[in-house]
Amino acid sequence: MFIYKFVGFGFDDTATDESTDAYDPHAHRIVAKPCTYGETMMHMLKGCLGAGLLAMPNAVARMGIVLGALGIIFIGAFATYCIQILVLAQYQLCKRHRRGYMAYTKSIRVAILGGPPQLHWSANCFANLVDFFLVFWQIGICAIYFVFVAENVKQVVEFIGYEVTVRRVICYSYPPLLICSLVKDLKLLTPFSTISNACVLVGLVLVFFYLVEDDVVLDEDKYKVKGLEDIPIFIGITLFALEAVGVILALEYNMEKPREFTGFCGLFSVGMMIILATYIALGVFGYLKYGNECKGSITLNLPQDEKKAQVAKLTFTIALFLSYPLQNFVAWQIVWRKTHKKVSDKWKRTVDYALRVILATIPFGMAAAAPSLGAFMGLLGALCLTMVAILFPALMDLCVYYPNRYGFMRWKLWSDIFIIVFGMVCCASGVYTSVLEMVETYDL
Repeated sequence: MFIYKFVGFGFDDTATDESTDAYDPHAHRIVAKPCTYGETMMHMLKGCLGAGLLAMPNAVARMGIVLGALGIIFIGAFATYCIQILVLAQYQLCKRHRRGYMAYTKSIRVAILGGPPQLHWSANCFANLVDFFLVFWQIGICAIYFVFVAENVKQVVEFIGYEVTVRRVICYSYPPLLICSLVKDLKLLTPFSTISNACVLVGLVLVFFYLVEDDVVLDEDKYKVKGLEDIPIFIGITLFALEAVGVILALEYNMEKPREFTGFCGLFSVGMMIILATYIALGVFGYLKYGNECKGSITLNLPQDEKKAQVAKLTFTIALFLSYPLQNFVAWQIVWRKTHKKVSDKWKRTVDYALRVILATIPFGMAAAAPSLGAFMGLLGALCLTMVAILFPALMDLCVYYPNRYGFMRWKLWSDIFIIVFGMVCCASGVYTSVLEMVETYDL
């Protein structure tokens, strides 16, 4: 146990207020139905093994085999570190203010108010931006899932011999997804994530069957970067695939033993290692198989006249279908946390279900209105994810340890500054390339 605690919190060597050392926020956190280690891991794998996984061959094709694999590792480690400092900063704030838990919104407000005086005026602004970006991002993800499910079901149905439109499939998908979104707590969603992970595993096996059936041909082109303009696109695709910050924070909050979540050997780090290994394997083998012909989703490269290819599409469709309630749960939790105290006990149950219905219907409306949201969601992802998963955690970390608790040679200060600068570059380049893609796609 001592070794685990050392590893789990080993990188947080900054000084803390001695008067709060004895207070453990985790011991005062009250969750009605907490999730075990295994259940949390299932949810995390499901939250990060989504539609972005299938775009990894396309991402590697932009950077080449070597730089692509190294880039996924770097971005994965970078994203993991950013979430780690966010969770640990929340922990320090809870200790300082003797609270069992602080949501992301309140955490960043409290952190900025305790940070440099020049930033105090912006505390409420950043708090509102966190909620806006998180909710908007989760709704966008749900809309993408609607479209992905509809497009793949359409192809499978057409393979059988029937004609159907994408919008009609979206309408057919709405009732069951709405019912799933009414599940009231995260623990009850565990079977959904378990089945979804099993479907992803079956789908990956079928996909890899096609990827390894031929001899691998290596040539110099497969080691080269296509162009400098592909680097921000590669970063954007990888971040989109990796980051599920809303899901991750919800899982940490609902975990039975949240102390096991963070650290070098914590649940989050172990889960990210599994996810990164999967991304690299699919990305490299997919690129070796299809070269520069890799499409936005590897399933689109599979033979369209073979049953195994259709089964692979169907398994990934089921996986994302079952992931929808988890993504929608995160949006509900954020909005409900801000509204439930303003509702009387008499109307709480009604408002609760009404909110769930609304948050499930908005993505449906977006998908039905424009069943080709890729370019728009790329723009939202580049903006929202960079803000809530990179820039805001670094800013919060910088404020939490202000003014003189940055550790040896102020290493936390310099690392936070680097993260903020790198995040701004990723945001600017990602938004720019997404806008160019929108112009090209829609001939604006």
